[in-house]
Amino acid sequence: MRPTISVICPVRNMEGKLQNLENWVKLCDSSFQIILVSDSSTDNTLSELKKIKTVNPFSRIEIIDGLFGSPGCARNAGIALAEGEWVVFWDSDDVGNPKLLIEALHKYDPTALDAIVFGYEIYSGTSRIKSWILWPSTDKMCIEKMTLNPGIWRFFFKKSSIRDIKFSNLSMAEDQLFINDFMRKSPQIAFANDVAYRYFVNRENQLTSNKSALEDLRVAAHKLSIQMGTDASIQLFTVRIFGKILITQIKKCRFPLKIYAAMKLSHLFLRYPKDTVKLFFDIVWGRLD
Repeated sequence: MRPTISVICPVRNMEGKLQNLENWVKLCDSSFQIILVSDSSTDNTLSELKKIKTVNPFSRIEIIDGLFGSPGCARNAGIALAEGEWVVFWDSDDVGNPKLLIEALHKYDPTALDAIVFGYEIYSGTSRIKSWILWPSTDKMCIEKMTLNPGIWRFFFKKSSIRDIKFSNLSMAEDQLFINDFMRKSPQIAFANDVAYRYFVNRENQLTSNKSALEDLRVAAHKLSIQMGTDASIQLFTVRIFGKILITQIKKCRFPLKIYAAMKLSHLFLRYPKDTVKLFFDIVWGRLD
């Protein structure tokens, strides 16, 4: 039977740390195709993935092993194998809720949508440190809220709507570039208040704490700067994503990249003063997210 949903999950050097992945894999039934992409692992990750497949015989699990070099390229390999009509991209150290994906396809009209964007919660260990606040009342405000944490893991895509989009070969912000390309197509999106994902912070090997990976932010910022669209709603999303990446550079990157980001941010403010100021306000005060 053809699966309805393909879950694509890149995995790298996660030996002994796959408990969260196991937690959601065992909840998937025959509606799911689980694609685990082992990327350049130098430990026993591949063996542990094969064990997970063995102990979950009722789940359809595909394992890809290769030297992809980045989460983006690993996800592209997963997309090539995906058979589901709908696709999600989850991380191996977080916990998604497969049941809510199925429920969403019954709650909404999937023929009229290109994606569903869910709520999420942030955990550190067993402690929840951020609860979900409901989506606001207008699509514009929902897009503004979405840009404050545009994690690819909260998007539930119709595969046909992303068929011509590829992830960049980057270790950071590749998901934001992907979402930006998706948003440039003026997709039909439903904003669901269901919490379909638990995102875990303060974990070993997280790319957000990898200083080498942080340098990819400059590449992502440059790509976004030349992709500014003309449609107002697309401009809003792109401006806010661009600004957020630049602010992250200023906060976390080496001094030369801080200077580069500050210059780009000043240019962004001159071109889009209202949107840039509002982005600052939303980030500083946490108004929307």
